[in-house]
This record gives sequence, C-alpha cells and structure tokens, in this order.
Amino acid sequence: MRFEPPIFWRLSKPRAFASTQIRVAPERLALGPGRLVCPLCGQEHGTVRLRVRERAQCVRCGSVLATRSSGGSAALAHALTGLLLAPAALLLPFVTVDKFGAERVTRLFTGVEEIWAQGMHWLGVWVLICGVVAPIGVLALLVALLAKRGPRRSGGEPAGLRRALQALEKWAMPEVQVLAVLVAFTKLGTVVNVRLGAGFWCYVAMSLSFLLAWRSFELDPTGHPESDAAEGAPA
Repeated sequence: MRFEPPIFWRLSKPRAFASTQIRVAPERLALGPGRLVCPLCGQEHGTVRLRVRERAQCVRCGSVLATRSSGGSAALAHALTGLLLAPAALLLPFVTVDKFGAERVTRLFTGVEEIWAQGMHWLGVWVLICGVVAPIGVLALLVALLAKRGPRRSGGEPAGLRRALQALEKWAMPEVQVLAVLVAFTKLGTVVNVRLGAGFWCYVAMSLSFLLAWRSFELDPTGHPESDAAEGAPA
C-alpha cells in the first residue's frame, strides 16, 4: 500500500543548517492569489512566507518549488556576470575553421549572416532573437528589476518590467545554440580542423549565468508579488 502524504507544504531547511521541518495544514494556507502549482506533477499548493535558507517542496513529488535567499543577491550576481560576458561573446572569435591552410574566423553573428544570405530571413531573425537578443535582454531586465528592489524589498515594483521579463524569457534559448555549435563541431571535425575560440567559451559562460540567474530569480519568493499572500508564518 502506498502512503499518500496529506496536502501541506513541507518547509525544510537545507541539511547543513537545521533539522526541523514545518508542516502546514491546507486550511492555514492562503489559496487564491497565492496559489502555486508544481510544474512537474501539477499539485496545487498555497503560499507561506519562507525564512532565509528555507525551501518549499511539493508534497506529492518532492521537487523544490521555492527557496528563500538573501534578497535576490544570487540572481543579481549571476545576471551581472552574464552581462559582463556578453560583449566578449559578441566580439571575440567564436569558431576557427582551417582546411588546407585556408583559415576562416567566425563570430557569433556569422551564422545569422549566412542564414540570411541563403534567403532564410525568418529563420535568421529567429536564431538572432533566441540566441542573442532575448538572453541579453533578460539579463538586462533582471539587473534592472533586482537593482531597483535593493537588498530589502520595498513596495511598488514596475509591473510592466516584470511582464516584459516573463515574456522575453520564453524566447531566450542560449543553451540550444551552444548544443548546435557542439553538434556541428563533432560533425565538421572529421572534415576540417575546427577550433573553438574564446568567444564561444564566453558565450557558454554567459548562457550558464543566464540559466543560474533565472533559476535563482524563479525560486526566490521575494521575486514574486503573490508570495506575500500568506503573511502569517506557521507556528
């Protein structure tokens, strides 16, 4: 017989910090605007205010739904790192191809230019948006939003900025471009000499910073207005 846990949020601190767990009955959770749904299993939860270094887990599958960091500083640090790496990723050599002494150095925009030259204009625009414009735009909006909030949250975050951030994030896919370059590298490596340049590694680091920044921002309940729907902390 499989044991089904009751419908509550299990709030537990990481193993290195505490051994206590807080269990909250459904009637003590604020449903409505503070509703949160697990992205993996679809289990619906209410929201409670997390303390620093606490995390909220899904009662059905155990996946982490939210964590409480020190005011979004991790997301801001990752976003700033990604923005600092962006100019190097754009300007430094991306891939160098050498065959019979003829060497060609490509940069991040070279692939988009080749797609455009082949007449596939819409595909070139799509690659440019998903691989360059959207990721850098998300990083810039994250920095603007988190810097405006400051170390302590003060009321009145711009709703338009948040909506633009959420809409732009859906188009940001830098990791897909990294995988595409690696696949092309393995296929062309048997025909020509291919060397990955500094621009590619800066782009990889920027993509990793983008993913970490968005993950930290998404899991930090201070980054979501609905997280304050339940003001009373459980006893």
